[in-house]
Amino acid sequence: MKTRIFSCLGLFAAAMPLSAHEFTDLQGRKLEAEIVSAAAGQVTLKRTADGRVFAVPATTFSTADQQFITEWADNNTKYSFEVTYTKKKLNETRTKSGPVTYEDETWIYKINIRNRLPTTVGDLRVDYWCFRREDTGKGKGSARIETSGSSRLASVVGSGTATVDTKEIILHKQELNGGYYWANGDSSIQSDGMGGLVVRIFDRKGREVYQWSTKEDLMAAAVGKTQSNGSRSQSSNSPK
Repeated sequence: MKTRIFSCLGLFAAAMPLSAHEFTDLQGRKLEAEIVSAAAGQVTLKRTADGRVFAVPATTFSTADQQFITEWADNNTKYSFEVTYTKKKLNETRTKSGPVTYEDETWIYKINIRNRLPTTVGDLRVDYWCFRREDTGKGKGSARIETSGSSRLASVVGSGTATVDTKEIILHKQELNGGYYWANGDSSIQSDGMGGLVVRIFDRKGREVYQWSTKEDLMAAAVGKTQSNGSRSQSSNSPK
């Protein structure tokens, strides 16, 4: 008798893959399937009976199964991203005071995040730090954090791209009219520049899954800092 029972159990184990799970929908119907991926409220399943792969809302299933799907996603979701960016000028203003023309330009970074994997990932937090380079006309201005922020991404489809716009960065420029010079000998044109960008991506549980920066040294400057500390003041130089 014991031999027969163990034989039956062996046949059952062979028929049901170890990674398969018996799901129960809200109507009480049973489905034996393996999770392929789960993100943004959707779960992709591979049915054991015929190998068919399909996606359905996680809410199709019982509360216990929805919790199983969430735990599976936390433990099995893989991430692979590629970050690129563009700079966009939103506007500019000019004022004049004596021999000096002042110009303020408003810019943002547009962060493009490409999912390098074919499966959708979701519930991501994207933190970023934007740097501004102060230039007194000598081309040696150091990069300082101008602003920082955080955005949520509900999902990034497989092999797809999502875009995050940063907060505004203000760049200052001042130029002397011909025949004038700064008392300290600086160049007649002083202009700030975009100083770089740091991006860190976190999963639903706050675990970092990716980091990227335009320059390696900027990452160290950004980690642990969530508020902008860049100076927005204009130069106090006096012309002669």
